[in-house]
Amino acid sequence: SVCAADGHEYMWCSSDERFWTSHSPILFPICGRLLSAEYTYHGKQYKMGTHGFAHECLFDLTDATESSVTMTLRSSESTRAIYPFDFLLTAKFVVSSGALSAEFTVKNESGEVMPYMLGWHPGFALEGEGEIRSFSIDFFRDELTLHPLQNSSYVGDRTEPFALRDQRYILNEEEIYRADTLVFTGTEHHARLSGEGASHPVHFYWSENLPYLCVWKSASTEARFICLEPWSDVPYDGIQKENFETKKMSRLNIGEEKTFCYKISF
Repeated sequence: SVCAADGHEYMWCSSDERFWTSHSPILFPICGRLLSAEYTYHGKQYKMGTHGFAHECLFDLTDATESSVTMTLRSSESTRAIYPFDFLLTAKFVVSSGALSAEFTVKNESGEVMPYMLGWHPGFALEGEGEIRSFSIDFFRDELTLHPLQNSSYVGDRTEPFALRDQRYILNEEEIYRADTLVFTGTEHHARLSGEGASHPVHFYWSENLPYLCVWKSASTEARFICLEPWSDVPYDGIQKENFETKKMSRLNIGEEKTFCYKISF
């Protein structure tokens, strides 16, 4: 929940099972889906659901101040059963004047190179009762690169140019539902969500090590939200069997860590 002084709620807070019961999940150690929800590593098969498991886990509170909170998730016997690596995932949120900053740090505590993905999946509430088409995302450039989904949920090597109107993408429900998720690269790593007559625009910024921005919403006009999701990597093609030794994804060397940043300005 992120509330303005006038009581406006910026985030999707509903738990209505008809639409989407999540709000702002952290995606780790994968973003999206694995083919048949399984993969192999060193010849052993593992099962893993959509967006990994971090969003289903209870994090430990490690630090809190009046304006920040830091939480950690460390590998355990239960995580190693589905992801055979030792890791430390740290999530830090900081509130400042009119802004919320998030930092997600992944550290490899294994004795081998660790493959992983990292993403954030915040759902922003759409203000008022106007049509979805009255909202738009300003990308501050004339064109993006679209990565069309194939086999419903996967991304292959095909890309195509995606022209913007006045440097904006006007939310088009039919297009979003038909695509399931719009996956973009080529952004300026910042954008602005606003609506005609709406008085609470949202500016968001994400670090360059999150090259993909996914745009998704539940397939219903009653679902008054839009998800704007920065990802480090995307699920691949949905044809080849998933092997974490060769899969296209990020990797950390032994003892290495990487931080991904996201800032929302209200």
